[in-house]
Amino acid sequence: MAPASSMRQRHPMRVFGIVVAAGVLVASGIGYATANEVTDQVKRTEVFGLVKDRPENDGGTNILLVGSDDRTGLSKAERKKLHVGQSEYGSHTDSMMIAHLADDGSVGIVSIPRDSYVEIPAFTTASGKTIPSTKQKINAAFSIGGPSLAVETVERSTGVHIDHYAEINFQGFVTMVDGLGGVPMCLKTPIKDEKAGLDLPAGNQTLTGAEGLGFVRARYFDPSADLGRMKRQQTFVGAMFKQAMSPSTILNPARMVAFLNSAAGAVTVDENFSKREMWNLAAKMRSVNPANVTFQTIPLGEETSAPGVGSVVVWDQAKSTELFNRLKTGEPLVEKAPEASGPTVEVAPSSISVRVLNGSTVSGQGTKAIKDFKAAGYSVFGVATNAPKRTGDETVIEYDPRYDNSLKTLQAALPGATVKPVKNLGRTFRIIVGSSYDGVKEVKVSGPAAEQAAAGTKPKTAADDPCA
Repeated sequence: MAPASSMRQRHPMRVFGIVVAAGVLVASGIGYATANEVTDQVKRTEVFGLVKDRPENDGGTNILLVGSDDRTGLSKAERKKLHVGQSEYGSHTDSMMIAHLADDGSVGIVSIPRDSYVEIPAFTTASGKTIPSTKQKINAAFSIGGPSLAVETVERSTGVHIDHYAEINFQGFVTMVDGLGGVPMCLKTPIKDEKAGLDLPAGNQTLTGAEGLGFVRARYFDPSADLGRMKRQQTFVGAMFKQAMSPSTILNPARMVAFLNSAAGAVTVDENFSKREMWNLAAKMRSVNPANVTFQTIPLGEETSAPGVGSVVVWDQAKSTELFNRLKTGEPLVEKAPEASGPTVEVAPSSISVRVLNGSTVSGQGTKAIKDFKAAGYSVFGVATNAPKRTGDETVIEYDPRYDNSLKTLQAALPGATVKPVKNLGRTFRIIVGSSYDGVKEVKVSGPAAEQAAAGTKPKTAADDPCA
């Protein structure tokens, strides 16, 4: 019989739905009675009564989000369909995140790598049993001491005060995605992972709850393993946020209530998370732009091996400390970039791919445009070639209608350009430059999409194109 560690499938990133549901709750404008009925379904458990030596609360709101492999509510047939295994291994988690609600209204989601090597503090259970401290992977804290030890371990390791705790299980994730009518995604390449029960073609599609669960768990098909999976997870939950806050959900009472009921029925929160605080959270989430929802991972140092533990990762001390210091306050997690002078758009140039063709009779016009696009931060595909048909003075943007939000950025960068929809063109825009082309104009990106982390890397946001 295979060991539990190999049989038990991984399941990160389901817990972001908890935050999404809060925003839908208020944005939908549902009546008090319905909202009360929804929040009454949320289960509570003792968490903070057993947590000791806590950091000071310096501001901001931090919620520890945990994904549990609890199979409650799943029949044997459903477990088989979802490829989550039939055996029970007790309570485990491989998914831990901190949701940071900053004073400026932005939301930062910080993933905690499950193999992070940390000190798990000594712990006294509710029954009075004392468990000695140990150096372990951070996800072991939940298995050893449940929610209380998970919170205490995160607080001790990061120095960050955790205000609330929320946990969701397999069934909750599946029903939440199905309650939304699925989550639109596009795949650059096919994904087939037998252990996750996943077989998806390349291209645009809407993932069901079962497919979404497989998508965020799949890792064996990808040589980059957990790192690649983490990027796909962030792409999925960003797309989930956009779908949940879209008019197709907010203005559809049946879909909206189905989503909220599925979320509430699967969530367990700490004993202090009152209805009033849930409503306050929902109020904060109501006006959040997807571009103001960023995803980060605790910066990592080296990967190493610990005796008796196996392969582990350690955090980059300087970079992680800087991130934790922001979590301790009401500051946003991403520093604001200097204000750009151009028009405001939602999708950053770095999230947009273009191919340039010369539609003019001016020699070198395409090559010049490529240099301009690269300097402005766009991803440029290939080298400049002559367009099959001359456009004269006119510059033309050919685009796939599915990427109309990214189109707005290019329209701002190329004012006066003609736009031409091309069905199934894909995510790479075709730019046919005419003789009147005079450069790529600077644009100003709303929210953290334009902001750079201290290391100089662009954070992923919920406004990014849902393509993985």
